[in-house]
Amino acid sequence: LGMALHADDGLMASKPYAASGKYIQRQGDHCKTCRYDPKKTTGNGACPYNSLYWRFINRHIDRWQDNPRMALSLRNWQRKPAPEREAILRWADAEHRRLTAP
Repeated sequence: LGMALHADDGLMASKPYAASGKYIQRQGDHCKTCRYDPKKTTGNGACPYNSLYWRFINRHIDRWQDNPRMALSLRNWQRKPAPEREAILRWADAEHRRLTAP
């Protein structure tokens, strides 16, 4: 549970097991019949895993700044232009609300 949810704040695993839709697609045929596009991060048809992954990275960026296993993900996030990051976070917030609505 600690590894899957990173609920132990990294005691069991040095890196959270969070993944984007693109990563999930590369791991098998899970996306084959899905209506979402794992290549899209925002907009109609975008895979929710993509924006929610970046939201997770952004939310915990300070915590992982010194973690070498997170360096690539953090650099990829920080390399995106500010307007793109803002759009991704807005989309992720909307997706989170949609997915957690009663």
